Amino acid sequence: MLKIYSKKMVSAIVASSLVFGLGAVVSAAPKDDGKQTGRTEQNVQTGAISFNDVTVPRYAKEIKLSGTVVMDGPQLVVDIPGATKTTVTKIADKKWKYEATVDVSAIEGDAEIKISAYTIYTNGKPAGSVHTSAPTAIQKIHVPYVISTVAENTEWTAYDRSANQFTLAYDEVENWSVGDPVITSKTMSVQGMDKEVKVLGTILKVPTAIQDFVFSQEDPKWDFDSNTNTYSATFNILITDSKGNVTTESVTKTGLTPGEVNAVSHSLTDGFGTITKTQEITVPAAPALPVVDVVAVKLSSLQLTLTEQNKEQFKVKASYTIHYSDGSSKNIENEQLGGTIKNPTSKNQTSSTEVFNIGGLVYNVTVTYVSTTKTYEVTAALKQK
Repeated sequence: MLKIYSKKMVSAIVASSLVFGLGAVVSAAPKDDGKQTGRTEQNVQTGAISFNDVTVPRYAKEIKLSGTVVMDGPQLVVDIPGATKTTVTKIADKKWKYEATVDVSAIEGDAEIKISAYTIYTNGKPAGSVHTSAPTAIQKIHVPYVISTVAENTEWTAYDRSANQFTLAYDEVENWSVGDPVITSKTMSVQGMDKEVKVLGTILKVPTAIQDFVFSQEDPKWDFDSNTNTYSATFNILITDSKGNVTTESVTKTGLTPGEVNAVSHSLTDGFGTITKTQEITVPAAPALPVVDVVAVKLSSLQLTLTEQNKEQFKVKASYTIHYSDGSSKNIENEQLGGTIKNPTSKNQTSSTEVFNIGGLVYNVTVTYVSTTKTYEVTAALKQK
């Protein structure tokens, strides 16, 4: 509270500006005519204060207030608590303009700023002697502040297998007391061994990925395919995940060349990509094949011809294709069969039959005399066992 001192009248006042004490002061320079003047301390409340609206921006440390004061008096003082700089300018008779810089760095949310104004005497009068004052004005302001900061749109975007680290991408969302949220895209690294991670108050479960795998040192199980003359190998791989857990998986690789070093590759895929490894293994020689006798299984295109040996007997020649048990075949032309067959007419018969070995198969060969044409026909039938 300012003290009030007594005292003399000021003979003349002209407009000018002074700043001192807690507020801003504007006064007119006194006229010094060498005469003693008396002063009357009025101390009356006849002034009025008006202020301009202020919107405080985010992150503001200080703001500027401004307004006008209508008040009669020789010298105006504007008092605003927290103001670091205040200026007052007289713009008309009994009308003053003020501007003030106010520190709001310690304020969050709604606040009230008190604005006081009064005039005092000049010309040597001690400061604080009130001439005229105004009712205190209350200017309400809102200093924006962050209500909450949260993580949204979280996503595990990558995994570094060598370092066993995941990359978490997320939006840092600042929710303010006024206006739209402030959204900033961010990333962070998280150790693969961690079970969970806390991001701006949100707890997230850390995923599990394949960190590495190795081929087991145990001998594979071999299986030979005689149709393709290749081996298949069944062996184990040891898989280590990002949490340090080790599991075993059985793998079979086919088409391996016997008796050679074969490169065997295997791949594992998870949600963060594919890991591939290759190992060389020596494949055993192919097993010895069992000895299988190749025999004739059938004849095709069999044709027989007769050659007269004498009046009572014929010799037989055969042409045919022989088929063997291994799938092969062979063509035979005019093979002279062993033995003879009787001429049926020598015994007053129409036919005679003998057994012949043709290409390793036993056939009943029959010669028939056709009296109408006076010719001989020869046929063969496989002998049933």
